[in-house]
Amino acid sequence: MKIFVISLKRSPERRDYIKKQLDQLDIDFDFFDAVDGRTEPPHELFKNYNYAKRLWLTSGRMPSKGELGVYGSHYLLWKKSIELDEPIIVFEDDAAILPSFPSSLKVVQEKIDSYGFLRLESKTDKGVLCLKEEGDNFSISFMTNNYGGLRCYAISPYAAKKLVSNSERWCMPVDNYVGSLYLHDMPSYILSPAVVENPQEFATTIQLGEESKARLYRKPTRELYSLYRKIALRIYNRKYQ
Repeated sequence: MKIFVISLKRSPERRDYIKKQLDQLDIDFDFFDAVDGRTEPPHELFKNYNYAKRLWLTSGRMPSKGELGVYGSHYLLWKKSIELDEPIIVFEDDAAILPSFPSSLKVVQEKIDSYGFLRLESKTDKGVLCLKEEGDNFSISFMTNNYGGLRCYAISPYAAKKLVSNSERWCMPVDNYVGSLYLHDMPSYILSPAVVENPQEFATTIQLGEESKARLYRKPTRELYSLYRKIALRIYNRKYQ
């Protein structure tokens, strides 16, 4: 499987950090130049953002330029998987890679076509794991909530097409979008044990910039949409639990 590391050209320290780890494990990879949300003119992908929905239904405030850059970077790698017509593994450049990663590659390669999307970092505190498969040294579970991080994952062309075809009008952070099963009907699965950790050694360089506070007059519509999301997600989760 091809491995891509999302990283800004102007972040040499982060590139050295992830490269050293992968080289030590004798893992081939390519850097994928991240979309920089602060460049001018803005990236053409940002025209696809649904700012009205963002303001009135999801966040209540405008996205930071960095958030747009993160979304664009992952989106383009989903497109890359479709173009290559093969599964790929995606890293963000702040991942701390565990020694177990090379041995887990075989499981990922064998299972990715069956599951479509495999999260390779540990889950957040939210959501429930529903065991789907267990082997000698691994387990794969369906995630009822995959919000919070895309530090490392494997994705198949089928899954990428699902995410791409329903993301023409962005309105939330990319990890929230991937976790919003009701929007794209692409379930998220997680491989355990995890193969990366969050070392928190670096402040993010792609996603920087302060957002203004949400306006109170948008709160009623946001709360209604939040209730809708919870109901819709629960309905869709039942298909895969």
